[in-house]
Amino acid sequence: MSSTAESLRTAVVPRQRRDLTGFDFVAVDVETWNGRTGSVCAVGLAVVRGGVVVDEYEALCHPAAELGEADYRRMSANRLQLGDIYHAQPFAELFETVSAFVGDLPVVAHHAAADAAHLAQACEVAGVDAPAWEWHCTEAIARKALDLTSWALPDVSTALALPRFPLHQSGAEARATAAVLLGLAERTGAVRLAHLPR
Repeated sequence: MSSTAESLRTAVVPRQRRDLTGFDFVAVDVETWNGRTGSVCAVGLAVVRGGVVVDEYEALCHPAAELGEADYRRMSANRLQLGDIYHAQPFAELFETVSAFVGDLPVVAHHAAADAAHLAQACEVAGVDAPAWEWHCTEAIARKALDLTSWALPDVSTALALPRFPLHQSGAEARATAAVLLGLAERTGAVRLAHLPR
C-alpha cells in the first residue's frame, strides 16, 4: 500500500455541522399568572426556517377574569409587573397575532402538553377557536436522545452546550427551545423534524 493510500485511510475527517435546512417550525413558550390552566399572560415565539431563527415575537396579555387573580409569587418568578399585565391586550387579540406568526408551521415547545393545554383553555374562555397545530415536544425528544437526570429546559440546554438564557421569560425561553430542538437534531442526525425521536 502506498503512503498516500495509507494517509487517506487513517486521516481524521473534521466534524461538519449537519445540514438543518429541513427544519421549519415555530418554537413557543407560554407564561401564566397563576396556577390555573389557561391563565396565559405572556407568549414568546421564535420562527425557524431552514434551521435558522428568522423572526421573533413576544407579548403580554391580560387573562380573562374567569381564570382568577394573579399569583404574586409566580409573577415575581416570571419577572412580570402586575400593572403591565392589567394594561396589556386581551388574550384574543394576542392570539390573533400568534396564529398569524405560526401559520401552517409545526409548533415546538418544551413540555408541549402544558403549553398546548394553556392555549386551548385560554382560547375556550376567550371564545376563539383553539389551534389545530402539529405539536412537537423538546422534553420528550430529549428523553429519548440524551442520558440526563433532569429534563428541565436549562438542563437540556446545558447538556447540548448551548448558551444560558433568562428563565420564565417567554421570548428567551422560546429562543432556547428553538436552539434545543436544533441541537437535538444535530445530536441525533435527524434531517427533518419528523425524523426526531418522539
